[in-house]
Amino acid sequence: MLGKQEGSRRAALANRKHGRISINIQGDGDLNYAPGVLWTAVHHKIPLLTIMANNRAYHQELMYLQQQCAARNRGVDRADIGTTITDPNIDYGQMARAYGMYGEGPIEDPNALGPALRRGLERVKAGVPAMIDVLTQPRG
Repeated sequence: MLGKQEGSRRAALANRKHGRISINIQGDGDLNYAPGVLWTAVHHKIPLLTIMANNRAYHQELMYLQQQCAARNRGVDRADIGTTITDPNIDYGQMARAYGMYGEGPIEDPNALGPALRRGLERVKAGVPAMIDVLTQPRG
């Protein structure tokens, strides 16, 4: 099975020859499984704008555990153990820069998002990958 990150990079390579820009909306937990894909994007100059949907959790698992705890009358308040990505919070903009990619964020102010996306798109149009780390609210 092709991973989301690898699929996005392949699509961006295919779109490059047509002059199209690809955008990847990336989950934070997913990227933590294989952050080396950032190096691949930089090494091969893949024009891909990655928007990090940073909710600071493996949220699908967190919601499942909350559901199971509630169904079994267990401590729902402990469902975050091993499912949240906090303390310390990960700065994905800095992670991107460590791999040689353009990176910004984490963006907390919605008014800062538009300008950050424009800067990222400028880099991608120049033929290099970029990541914008955006803090998002977890699903309820």
